[in-house]
Amino acid sequence: MSRRVSRPQADKKKIHCKNEFELCYLRHQYLRRAKKNPNNKEMEPFQKITTLFAQKTYFTYRKLFFLVGLEREDLINIANVHLVSFLGLFSLESMPDKYKEFVRYFKEIQNKKPQENDILDKNKANFTLFLKQRMEDVVRVCRQKVRNIKGLPVDGFFYYYGPNKPPKNTQELIKNYEHLGFRKLDIAVFKSIKKKIDNTIDLVFIFDGNYYIAVPLEKNTLRLHDFSGAGLNPYDSLHNMTPEEAYFTLEEEEIWDSHQEAFETFAPEDKKTVIQNFIEENRKDPKYREEIRTARRLLRELT
Repeated sequence: MSRRVSRPQADKKKIHCKNEFELCYLRHQYLRRAKKNPNNKEMEPFQKITTLFAQKTYFTYRKLFFLVGLEREDLINIANVHLVSFLGLFSLESMPDKYKEFVRYFKEIQNKKPQENDILDKNKANFTLFLKQRMEDVVRVCRQKVRNIKGLPVDGFFYYYGPNKPPKNTQELIKNYEHLGFRKLDIAVFKSIKKKIDNTIDLVFIFDGNYYIAVPLEKNTLRLHDFSGAGLNPYDSLHNMTPEEAYFTLEEEEIWDSHQEAFETFAPEDKKTVIQNFIEENRKDPKYREEIRTARRLLRELT
């Protein structure tokens, strides 16, 4: 049985991480264009690079990946998918013009033709840069996904740097950082600089003539009304209602059941009349949007 992977052409519409999360972080257009399906022997020389970058990315952004359900092994698998894209599209063997250019340049410098291991070393160097960019894409897509889930940035901090002394209230940087002479900074760069100067405590410090500031974000946790709006209000459960609420809820259910039983006894023409009257009375009320849609479907079924 063939183990060749089929990669159908993508739809023309632009995808979004809200609905196509996996395709976004896998850079699916690259993967679809890559016709090569490398075997384990072809991928083995690059495995140390994929594992190193995947683990480094995972441990730097572990909290972020936890929120979207990605583990260390997932990042390694994602890196291997990008390796497939690289070998099929951007390796020297897949780009004849770049291959000739590399051979010519190598002969000028080394006075000899490149050997197989020289070509492999160049591919490794190119893949390292390629994978670094792809891992940055993974982080960006995951951040967007978490914003869709929580409606908030996920790092807990915004990071800035600049030559000017920061304001006493660093929260002012969140809206006016450019006006105050600062630029945004990635969390990985901020952490690497803190590690370099052996500073694991301060949120504001100076390095190489610049101030580096971590501005904590206000923690907004999910509240009861958030669950209610999503149809997950725990007090909707009969077990959590007061006796009065439970009584009226059961009474409403009994009334509804009796109306439903009576409706089922109507002749088809009478049913159509009831539904048409309901649609006419409530079609302009946005609260009944779903009910109107259901009523029109039932009316079509009776026609």
